[in-house]
Amino acid sequence: MSNQVKSSAAIAEALRTDICLNRNIADGMLHEVALAQRFGVSRTPIRQALQRLAYERMIAVKSGVGSVVTPLDAPMRADDIRAAVAIIEAAGKCAAPSPAPTAHFMSLAGILGMMDLAPLDNAEAFFDIRARLLNALSEMIENPILSDAFRAAYWRLIRWSLRDFDTAPEPQIAHLRTVLQAAARAMQSGTIAACFEEVTRLESQLVEPRI
Repeated sequence: MSNQVKSSAAIAEALRTDICLNRNIADGMLHEVALAQRFGVSRTPIRQALQRLAYERMIAVKSGVGSVVTPLDAPMRADDIRAAVAIIEAAGKCAAPSPAPTAHFMSLAGILGMMDLAPLDNAEAFFDIRARLLNALSEMIENPILSDAFRAAYWRLIRWSLRDFDTAPEPQIAHLRTVLQAAARAMQSGTIAACFEEVTRLESQLVEPRI
């Protein structure tokens, strides 16, 4: 992978996955020199990737220290999830009232099919489906500013869902399946706005841990 990942976007994606799955970051730090060696690039794309992760609050850049992975602070759980839900709701309100394009429905149906075919018995598989849902929803948001804000906030929600998955996977798997099913139904019979309304309603349930 280190010989293939070159762009800052791809590097950010790889590091984001590591952070969400809590792997390859033993000391909670992201060191530019080590990352440049790992990915076989100069420090410029590494810095660009870290800037993106800082915007998403995946990391915090501290003067004299470096890039530190942002921990999940339990008192902030409700605020983090409510922020993501609020942006999902805003995306629905900004969506066109016209019927949803078939391609968007097929995207959700495809993710749901993947979930049904491959049991989510590990965090990596669960994360993959969660990330695919994020990308599918992001592509439905026409406003680039809103789409960017959605992605940043939704990654935080995904980190919390993975934290819950570690201790109680079945409720999280059931929740994700319900979100996908409801979103696909709304998309098939209505609009993108209806889809986001369903996602808003269901994801708000994550404010309290499901155990």
